[in-house]
Amino acid sequence: MSSIALKLYITPFAEKGVREAEKWSCETAKEALNVVNAIWLKANVVFVIKDCITDKPLDMAKSARNNDRRLLDVLSLRHKPDNLVHIYLVNSIENLSAGGGSYANSDPEPASFIQWYSAVDANGRAWAHELGHLMGLDHVEIDYADERQAALRSNLMTKGLSMGTDLTDKQIGRVKGSKLVSRSGA
Repeated sequence: MSSIALKLYITPFAEKGVREAEKWSCETAKEALNVVNAIWLKANVVFVIKDCITDKPLDMAKSARNNDRRLLDVLSLRHKPDNLVHIYLVNSIENLSAGGGSYANSDPEPASFIQWYSAVDANGRAWAHELGHLMGLDHVEIDYADERQAALRSNLMTKGLSMGTDLTDKQIGRVKGSKLVSRSGA
């Protein structure tokens, strides 16, 4: 079983110095991580919280938050890379269609942000999806008019606001050979 350590940053937003109330806490993160681990257990991968920090607020205009790449860049540049996967837990973001964002192939460091949904299962599923990207998985594109692709609707990596949690054998194999899992030493 591969065990991957996470450093969590509960990152509240602020705009023009006015702090917004954060939704995430270390306790809600633990609840969501239980969902994450239930999904990734299929690949014999487990994630553990090494550290959970309530970060200083990120003062960023709401209009600038809706670009997932820019937001992840700003979040990750606030902290020095280390040997842990950095996970930034942020409030819901208006006009952001992604549940979060990740650096493909863990570059420059393994980092993702996950935005808040009001339910533990949705939070955990979005988080598991982003970790899938960190382990080298791409989005699954579905032609919803094609009945042969119906099984893919429940896949974890389906693009869009799905609640799927399934993984294919090919995805599991790719995860087991990923850079992130390999560096865990298991």
